[in-house]
Amino acid sequence: MSSALDRELAKTPKSTQVTISKVIENCDRDPLKAVFLTRVIEGLLEVATNSNLVELVTANSNLDVLMAALQTPEALSLLSKNDPLAKAKLRGLEIKQQLMAAEGGCQGSQKIAELLGVTPQAINQRRQRGKLIGLPRGKGKYIYPMWQFTDTGKTIVGLEEVLEQLSKIDPWTQVAFFLNPSLRLNNQSPLVLLRQGNVKSVVNSAIAFANDEPD
Repeated sequence: MSSALDRELAKTPKSTQVTISKVIENCDRDPLKAVFLTRVIEGLLEVATNSNLVELVTANSNLDVLMAALQTPEALSLLSKNDPLAKAKLRGLEIKQQLMAAEGGCQGSQKIAELLGVTPQAINQRRQRGKLIGLPRGKGKYIYPMWQFTDTGKTIVGLEEVLEQLSKIDPWTQVAFFLNPSLRLNNQSPLVLLRQGNVKSVVNSAIAFANDEPD
């Protein structure tokens, strides 16, 4: 069996061989990863069998390829058989990806600590006190949107005042508040107005947003 597998593997492109080797290595080390990777690969094989691969492989990153694959009509049809909300969940993941990439992307606590001249522990404490937005990334780790900071190693003026009004709202929704244009702000985003120094208007908008008042 091994010889036959080796012969078939030798026919594949070098990049495929490297990836398969990584999969085997991870499966050997961790039984849970083995189950996860097996199920993911089986699911992607179903998508690959029925989708237009030319459009998928031109995506910019591996994550973009995965997101594009999961949003094909064929994949959504397969997913919806077991979960009627699959399309909405994937749309939510796509929005989160866009929020993370916007306005300079995000960095981990170590990079942010270096930028502000403090320790990673201090960054974590500021997040816990609601002074910074940290987006959860699993295993107790967080990433921080870079638009919260200036080039001089400080947080943008008014950030903490606005976050105080959004303290009961989850961090993803907080980020969406700052980045999306608002009718209350003449169709400008709160972030743009903060950069212009218009803190009071953004604070008032945050109060209305937190109270679910119409835009």
